[in-house]
Amino acid sequence: GSFPTDNVKRMCVMCGKQRLCSSSATHLGGSNRGKENKDVNNKKRNNSKNNGNESNIIIPTQNKGLCTACDVKVWVFLGTGVEIKWCKGCKNFRAWAAFGDKGLATKCLRCRHRQREKYALQKKTRQQKPTEQQQRQHDIDAAKGLRDLMTASNHA
Repeated sequence: GSFPTDNVKRMCVMCGKQRLCSSSATHLGGSNRGKENKDVNNKKRNNSKNNGNESNIIIPTQNKGLCTACDVKVWVFLGTGVEIKWCKGCKNFRAWAAFGDKGLATKCLRCRHRQREKYALQKKTRQQKPTEQQQRQHDIDAAKGLRDLMTASNHA
């Protein structure tokens, strides 16, 4: 759901610490849209590691209650020893093995594969789409063809 923008804090589902929710974190410099927000979150995460400033750690709305400090860690179930990590593609915990040899990646192998396929399809679609200049030339050629056809039929 949506949160009010007046400094709403929630408890992280993993570490249990009170964190500011991303929808109320706009005063921290994020726009909550696109790459700007991603850059801000990365800066926040890096700052919190470097100088212990935890005020920049937030709970993004897409993280299902998990803070930005916990969504990059590998967690171990004490009873079973199973290692899990948050996948930002699935938006769920996955076995750490599901991240393959890129254990520090933010997405599991399945999500990275799906992202690669989606990008390749976008790229192919972009290449197939005619440019504005090509479309204009096509329209001009079609108009000339129609003119020639009409001229030929008037002379017949």
